[in-house]
Amino acid sequence: MRLRRSLLYVPGNMPGMLQNIPVFEADVVMIDLEDAVPLQEKDAARLLARNFLRSYTDRNKEMFVRINGLDTPYALDDLREILPALPDGIRLPKADNPEVVEKLDTLLTEQEEQLGLEIGHFKIIPSIESAQGVLNSVATAVSSPRLVALAFGAEDFTASMEIDRTKTGEELFSARTQIVWAAKAAGLQVIDTIFPDVNDMEALRTETALIKRLGFTGKSLVNPRQIEIIHEVFRPSAKEIEHALEVMDAIKRAREMGTGVISLKGRMVDAPVVTRAARVLKTAIAFGMIDFELTDEVIHGEK
Repeated sequence: MRLRRSLLYVPGNMPGMLQNIPVFEADVVMIDLEDAVPLQEKDAARLLARNFLRSYTDRNKEMFVRINGLDTPYALDDLREILPALPDGIRLPKADNPEVVEKLDTLLTEQEEQLGLEIGHFKIIPSIESAQGVLNSVATAVSSPRLVALAFGAEDFTASMEIDRTKTGEELFSARTQIVWAAKAAGLQVIDTIFPDVNDMEALRTETALIKRLGFTGKSLVNPRQIEIIHEVFRPSAKEIEHALEVMDAIKRAREMGTGVISLKGRMVDAPVVTRAARVLKTAIAFGMIDFELTDEVIHGEK
């Protein structure tokens, strides 16, 4: 399982921040050519981003590029300049419907053929940023095999809804839930929006804990200082890992007795409980917290 807990935006027109990308401990860095870059600096940002990607060959994290929306005059220039420098993927803003993702898929295929790359080399993370995007998220989630996650953009979403964004986020609950459902049904990871107040770490922790409970697997961010808290929240606790291992041991004993259900400390262990425990263990393994062989046979039993 590829961890994508933290996805850090770095403005494409800021060479000082680009140079620091190798030392940032985010799982993914997204070079931003869209909102963070003024119109008069779009050309310069593309060149800076391209040159950095070409020089950053020994990568210790995934590199995505947020291009401008496909409905703008800048997106095609973004792709032509950036793709030969081989980012891992594209963060697509304004993914209001599946057709937008399909259009990007076609453009990426054309570039892969020209560059002699395997079709599907470039991944896509569409960003859901409007009421229309939320309503179409189920179809968008299955619009391309390149998709590795769905992302939520709350700043544009609240603007489209003509509402204010609060720190407690009640106004985002329905949209977040819909996007999580769409991503989970398609087997994708799901990335929450940024938390804009970089000085309020406790509120960031509270919001990250909330979105983890809703099912999100990662969060976008705008400041490297936010990385540590996000990783802490997504890290399974020792207690969660211990319980998950106990569940696996219990279901193994149950299967040896010829049943798929067993009691563990007074609570029933069956297939859904095992699935949740397996998710905890997969995350712990990805974090390097435990050494455990988690096979399909361990999770589901022998056929």
